[in-house]
Amino acid sequence: MELVITPSAQKKLTNILENHSGKLFLHYHEDFQGSYACSIRGVFQLKITENISETVESLDTPLGPIYVEPENKQFLDEDPSIDFREDMNTFQLKGRSGLLLDNLRVVTD
Repeated sequence: MELVITPSAQKKLTNILENHSGKLFLHYHEDFQGSYACSIRGVFQLKITENISETVESLDTPLGPIYVEPENKQFLDEDPSIDFREDMNTFQLKGRSGLLLDNLRVVTD
């Protein structure tokens, strides 16, 4: 599976990665506070970490691999992409069906 990263998101992520070491991990965070539909257990966040498990899978991106747990790929749409909205200063996770997450957080360990 390929994860598209738009040019604006590539630029912003490159700037972030210049100040942090580690690999990008698309982590499905289940301990969040929010008011989503009852069938949603968590939200994705983009984590910069050195601790990548051997069981994860990689998604091809223009920035190199981004890792995801195999059991959490089911929460991604076909043709997933990460975009950056400069006017809102946020990353967005999108898929074929539309917007999956309007504020994809970038976190570190």
